[in-house]
Amino acid sequence: MRLLVFCLLVVTNFSDNGKASIDSVLPASANVLLEDTTRSIDNSCYRPCKLNVKPRKCEYKFRIQPTVNDDGKTIISINDMVPGPSINVCMNDIIVVEVENRIPDQDIALHWHGVEQKGTPFMDGVPMVTQCPIGFGSKYKYAFRASKPGTFFYHADSVQHQSDGIFGALMVNQPAPFEPHVDLYHYDRSEEHTLIIAADFSETLTGNLENLSEIKPVALNINGDTDIAKIFVMENFAYRLRLINAIAAECPVVYSIDAHHVTAIATDGNPVKPVTAEHILLYPGERMDVVVRASQPAGGYWARARGYGGACAGLSARAMLLYSGFNYTAMLVDEEKDDYSFEMDPSSAIHGQGLESLNEETDYGAETIKSVYLGVDRTNDLKDEPNDFRYISDAMPKKPFFPAPIALRTDGVVQINGKSFLYPNAPLLLYPKEVRAETICAVGEEDERRDPQCVQVLNAERNDVIELALVNEGFGSNDTYTFHMHGSSVQIVATWQNPARTPLSKADFLKLTNENNVVSKSANPPLKDTIVVPNKGFTIIRMRLSQPGAWMLECRSCSLYSLPTAVVVNVPQTLPKSVLDSLPKCGNYRPPDVLLH
Repeated sequence: MRLLVFCLLVVTNFSDNGKASIDSVLPASANVLLEDTTRSIDNSCYRPCKLNVKPRKCEYKFRIQPTVNDDGKTIISINDMVPGPSINVCMNDIIVVEVENRIPDQDIALHWHGVEQKGTPFMDGVPMVTQCPIGFGSKYKYAFRASKPGTFFYHADSVQHQSDGIFGALMVNQPAPFEPHVDLYHYDRSEEHTLIIAADFSETLTGNLENLSEIKPVALNINGDTDIAKIFVMENFAYRLRLINAIAAECPVVYSIDAHHVTAIATDGNPVKPVTAEHILLYPGERMDVVVRASQPAGGYWARARGYGGACAGLSARAMLLYSGFNYTAMLVDEEKDDYSFEMDPSSAIHGQGLESLNEETDYGAETIKSVYLGVDRTNDLKDEPNDFRYISDAMPKKPFFPAPIALRTDGVVQINGKSFLYPNAPLLLYPKEVRAETICAVGEEDERRDPQCVQVLNAERNDVIELALVNEGFGSNDTYTFHMHGSSVQIVATWQNPARTPLSKADFLKLTNENNVVSKSANPPLKDTIVVPNKGFTIIRMRLSQPGAWMLECRSCSLYSLPTAVVVNVPQTLPKSVLDSLPKCGNYRPPDVLLH
């Protein structure tokens, strides 16, 4: 009960001048709750997770600032590291991260990708939705409970900031007896055996006002560019590896290890029925836990990540799988002679949406499910006039802040139901009554607004069951889109692509579903927070809204080359005054749809 109360009240702070802090709102018994009772001189939060041990308070300080790397390019680093420091904790630990923004003229926020934020929706890290942006020279504390085990990661809300280096791994471990597949591997070294895949760009994207659609990734990397990542194994033992696609652009990546098979045991932090194959397919934001057995002759083998279509087609990166006692210098000498050819049948690769959950589908009852259509497509015929793109706020009520952005998008913008997302003038979760009513459009009623941008909100009540049909209509592009659901995992009910490869209208979709031409996953649908929607096809997801909050469903990979593409699933709640008083105000912010996307 004390833990529940703590999670409801633990909050962020503050600018440098703020008086509020996490400690000021902790219940009186919090110090007892956070007392470390583990009998160990090691105070690190990365430790074997044990039964009947109270959680630890795991504190981190992130200083985010521009850094010049070895080749003279400016990147954005966390504590001079890219990727940023790994967060590796046990289930129920309290994670506290103080973020200091040292990027001149830029606001930032950190999102904890895949973390449910039970009781702490104001820690989700979405500027002007769940918090105020962190201004230059300011600090902000995130604090939340690691309530779910699995492989996650954190990243800047801005896709430009993420692409320039603001991301890192976040793993939540649990005692081995609770791991459903612990019998499949001998070692789970999550700190050493996590591979986070990122993309390198030829120039810095942060603050770049050029048309970013012309700037594509030029290389991939695994665990950064400083050295070749290495996985050390012993012959005949099995190891759990954690794979993360941390690329912000639409860059699916195929992962494989020469001469070895891998067995998938979890996707997006959710356990699945084990499946073994040679290749793993990961879309942006997806994670997959796999088991590899060191069953080959002792030596060194390349672990490969290759771009599979999208913006990263033809790019690759490598890590080393090294058996105990093998001298890997021979691999470096022969690196230029490596003539590995990449051939893969897409149907043979393991992809998270094709896996089966360990749990059977919950029978919600058809009469209780609310179905919502979300048509996704690239629009190419928008014009700025007579649209009003002024950012309206109390601080700047009439001042246009930035040229109308649609004119700068020569290749169009990706929209949902014909609208681009507009970040509100006040944080929707914290101060819903302060959000300008004229900027809001309800999902399904977008036609009532003329402007192509609005705060798209899907209003719901706690414990509602909703079914969202994400339909990639394909009239304006041939792109696949990857979405991320904040706050919870969703069931993947169905995925379908038009075999004729012709565009799919809302009428076409309704005809398919009404005539029962869609094959649903009748049992054990996978639980995921990252959803792939194929071009000229659709993915149907289902979720129970058990947690109040303002939860973004966003196409992050769309936003690098487009305006924001998102809706907010709003499950209202009244936050305690102690929480609101401890959060910084947004009186001097700059327009987040300019700075953050």
